Amino acid sequence: MAESSDVVLAYWNEHRQQLRQSETQRATMTNFVLVITAALSGLIIQQRFTAATISLGILITVFGLFGAVIATKYHERAAYHLSQARALTTTLKEINVLPDTPTIVEFRHTHYDAYPIMHRIRLHWLWTGLNLAIALYGTTLTVIAIAS
Repeated sequence: MAESSDVVLAYWNEHRQQLRQSETQRATMTNFVLVITAALSGLIIQQRFTAATISLGILITVFGLFGAVIATKYHERAAYHLSQARALTTTLKEINVLPDTPTIVEFRHTHYDAYPIMHRIRLHWLWTGLNLAIALYGTTLTVIAIAS
């Protein structure tokens, strides 16, 4: 029994590590998109929105859209690993490795009561929204360069 619980616990731990890695990669990719956007924005402004900067504005838009897609994909991977870890938590409770205690649910509700609005805002929408805002920013720069 101890060996099977060790295997389940190791598998649970692997899914939790993969979940954290997905979150870290999402943050890293978004930072990459922000740095590229800042650099290209500086170049566009330095060139005073000339026709030559239209392609740079389009590139910012593409990077923003790519960032939104990749943020959504990393969220999907994180959600997968979280669901697997939750299933393994149930298994650990069923084989009596973890106690089946309602305390966790109570603390979760206490947290939700303390943050009634913020707990409803999904973090992945903030990450995706930031990248979509970058895409919109790139589109705006493109339009300004076309109009100049």
